[in-house]
Parts: sequence; structure tokens; C-alpha cells
Amino acid sequence: MCNKKYIISVASITVIILTVGGLLWSSGTVELPSDVTATSVAPWYRGQEEAVVTVDMYPDFECNICVEKERIAIQALVDFSGKIRLVYHHYADQGFSEKVAEALEAAGEQGKFWELHDRLIENVPSDITQLTIVAEDIGLDMKQFNEALESGRFTEKVRLAKQEAISAGVKYVSVFINGKEYQKNPGTLNDFYAAINEELERLGEYVSD
Repeated sequence: MCNKKYIISVASITVIILTVGGLLWSSGTVELPSDVTATSVAPWYRGQEEAVVTVDMYPDFECNICVEKERIAIQALVDFSGKIRLVYHHYADQGFSEKVAEALEAAGEQGKFWELHDRLIENVPSDITQLTIVAEDIGLDMKQFNEALESGRFTEKVRLAKQEAISAGVKYVSVFINGKEYQKNPGTLNDFYAAINEELERLGEYVSD
């Protein structure tokens, strides 16, 4: 009798776990307890400020899945014109990915953060030489750019951005849609669009086909 009750209890708990897990997986998002957008280090924005959906990206350029998610997010910015806004936060590990983050800051200093970013996710560099070639190709002042990298002028900013993200509850390289984590790795364009549409529907906004 006791064994029968035990089996029934275990089965019930299993059903509940699978049901909740299925709902979370199907939506592609999980709510976090902290405000993941809170930071004293200014992130980089793209898209209209009044957009109803904010996509926060915490990437590392040595993470292939992260790069693919960024490609998808940028395409979504075009296809959901006016409805989403991208926010880029540095979340690079020390090493070359941190140097790429510093390079993006150096490009941003010259008004070309997103131009360098887009070129780098098209063809991710594997070393400083390749990174410098791209920077020169987009027309950066190379003396100013190289000085920024050699001096480590943006190292502290890049590291602080990551530490503040961790304090806010970001535990690993991630993408969030209005504060909810997008969990596909990396998922397809359709997966990402479904998550965006779900949020638009929740807000009572027009949902794209």
C-alpha cells in the first residue's frame, strides 16, 4: 500500500515537472528575479527608444552560439522595424574576447561601434591582426584605435560591465527579451521570432506573420 502511494506521488511530481518544463521550453524564456538591464556602465543601443520590446545581449565573441544569436537579433531588428530595440552589454571573458570588446569601445569612441560589430559577427576574427584589418577597413583612425587597445583604456569598463551584469543575475552569456531569458542555443530565426511575437501579443501589440 505504501509502495503504491509512493509510486503515485512520484508520478504526480514527475508530471508537474514535465508540464512546467514544457511550458518554459515552448516559450523559450524564463523570468529572472533581478533587473538585468540595470548597470552604471552605459551599454550600446540600436533601434527606436520607444520600441515596446527590448532585446538585451550579453555576448562573448569567442562563443559561436552567442555570435549566431546576435546575427538573428540583428535580422529581427529589420523585420520587426520600430518594435524592438537591441541593447549590447559586454560579457567577455579575459583574453581575446575581452580585447574584441575593447576594440568595439574604441570604435564607438569614433562613432562606429555597430559598424565594427556587424563586420565582426560576419567573420569573427581569431587574433589582433585580423581585428586590426577590419578596423582599418571601416575607416577608423588607426592611431587612436591602436592607442586605445595598447593602453588598455577600456579594459576596466569592459570588466565592470560584466561584473555588474553578474550582480544583476546574468550568470552566463545570454540574450533577454524584455527581461526574460531566451533559452534556445542558438535556435532558429523562427524560434527567436516566436519569442518576440509572444511578447508583442502579451503587450497587445500587432504580431507579425
